[in-house]
Amino acid sequence: MDRKVRWGILGCAGIAEKAFVPAVLGSRNGALAAIAARDPSRARSWADRFGFARAHPSYADVIADPDVDAIYNPLPNDLHAEWSIRALKAGKPVLCEKPMALDAAEVAAMIRAADAGGVLLMEGFMYKFHPQIDRTLALVRSGRIGEVRSVHSSFTFRFGRDGANYRWSPAQGGGALYDVGCYTLSAARLVFGAEPVSAFARARIDPATGIDMTASALLEFPGGRFAQCDASFEAQFQSLLLVVGAEGTLRLDRAFSAKDLDVAIEVVRGGDTEKVSLPKADMFRLMAEHFGDAVLGREPLRYPAGDALGNMRAIDACFESIRTGPAVAISEIFESGGAS
Repeated sequence: MDRKVRWGILGCAGIAEKAFVPAVLGSRNGALAAIAARDPSRARSWADRFGFARAHPSYADVIADPDVDAIYNPLPNDLHAEWSIRALKAGKPVLCEKPMALDAAEVAAMIRAADAGGVLLMEGFMYKFHPQIDRTLALVRSGRIGEVRSVHSSFTFRFGRDGANYRWSPAQGGGALYDVGCYTLSAARLVFGAEPVSAFARARIDPATGIDMTASALLEFPGGRFAQCDASFEAQFQSLLLVVGAEGTLRLDRAFSAKDLDVAIEVVRGGDTEKVSLPKADMFRLMAEHFGDAVLGREPLRYPAGDALGNMRAIDACFESIRTGPAVAISEIFESGGAS
């Protein structure tokens, strides 16, 4: 039980610096083995600062390092598929940041590489590992608010322009839908425990960059159930998940951004309101520990890569609806070759 997963990290991304590296350092089953960056001096600086065993001159060297057990890929979105597939083909399990790739076809290729090598692949949706999500799902499954009829999820914030940040580049998978809309679609699928059958979406496109600054989607689920999903780089901060049932509602005000915060689930039934309080939790550490346990063979993945494929199909349908106008059936993603 003392064995630890030795992590190799591709790139010195902000999310790695602020969240994932501290999560591994605080974990019960992880260690920092190797780091590489486009700027080798930055990788060496991180090695000294955080205690990586070594800094490599390239991502390929991290993957090839025999002392690396698993890869964390927080590179820009357009590099997720390429470098995850390289790692998977080298026999290295991959925890890839969200969104898993640019479209369902790329995710399907990643899954094929993982299956061919018999190695693990998971999308890094840390919010799913916060105890508030487990509690919310338990409340839903117990019938606490009756049959769920709709979900409202919003992840919005004001994002200052930065030409050096990939989120402002359409070619690199920038825009609000990729960056934060992926959370809102994921949460709706998680609550319903099903895949949407269609998506109708609209977006405000930034004329200077071409990215979607604000996007809103209406997802239809089997049984006449619906999810309203909002994402924005130009709106007041929201990190909301509202689950509406026939007999009550559940509300999470920090559904996607609860790291190191005391949180509460608001349960409303009729005229009665209850607060279900939960203490601080490091959802990045919990995610890293779970993936590490799976790599060590101690437990199966809670969210296999097929879940990422389902989310990407929904995102693809939203982009297609934005492009063409009408609602798009998710099945059209298959017919157009978006996944296999």
